[in-house]
Amino acid sequence: MFRDRAEAGRALAEELAPLISGPCVVAAIPRGGVAVALPIVERLRVPLTVAYARKLTAPFAPEFAFGALDEDGQMVLDPESVAGLGLSPDDVERAKARVWAEIERRMALYGVPPLAHHLPGAAVVLVDDGLATGLTMRAALEYARRHGAREITVAVPCAAMEAAERFRRAADRLVSLIVDDAFTAVGTYYEDFSPVTDEDVVALLARAQQLAAPADPPEPGLRVAAP
Repeated sequence: MFRDRAEAGRALAEELAPLISGPCVVAAIPRGGVAVALPIVERLRVPLTVAYARKLTAPFAPEFAFGALDEDGQMVLDPESVAGLGLSPDDVERAKARVWAEIERRMALYGVPPLAHHLPGAAVVLVDDGLATGLTMRAALEYARRHGAREITVAVPCAAMEAAERFRRAADRLVSLIVDDAFTAVGTYYEDFSPVTDEDVVALLARAQQLAAPADPPEPGLRVAAP
C-alpha cells in the first residue's frame, strides 16, 4: 500500500529511471495521474503534459465506464458494457458530447498542449494512479500510437490483473508496482486517496514547468566554477 500518490510516483520513478532513454515525455491522465507523475518528471527530468482522455459513463451509472474519449474525439468502447447498460447509439453520442465538453474545459484550464505537441518520435510514459478497467488508459495509448510515439510505457502504481495483461500486450512496456487478481478499486491501495482538484492539477503542472525551464544564465562578469 502507498501512503499517497506522491509516494507512489517516487516508487514508480525509481523503476522507470533505468528503462527510459532518448527523447521522452510523461503524459498523465488527470486528475490523479498528475499527482503520481510529478515525482517521475522530477526524477527523470523530462517534460510533463496531460493525456486528456476521459472515461465515458451513463448518467444513471456515473462510476461505471463503458468507454473513453481522447482529445482527438476518438472513442474506445467496451461493447459488453454498452450492451449491459442498455445504451443506444444516441445514448453513446450524448455521453460523448458531455465528456468532450469536459475535455475542452480541462484543456483550456490546464494550459498545456496535448501530447501530440511532443510527437512524433518521442518515447511516451503514460501515467495514472491505477488501472481498473483500463479504458481511459487504452484511449490515451491509442492516441499516442496514432500520433507517432516511438515507444509507449504504461506506468501505474497498481493494476487489476486483467488490465495488466492487456497492457503488457498493447504497450511496449508495462510498469506496475502492484498487480492484483483480486483488485477491487484503485483507492484501496492508498492510505490517503483524497480527491485531486483542478487547482491541484494546475499547481502540479506549474511545478513541472519550473523543473523544465532552463537555468538563468550567469550575469555578465560572473565566473562560473567548473564542475
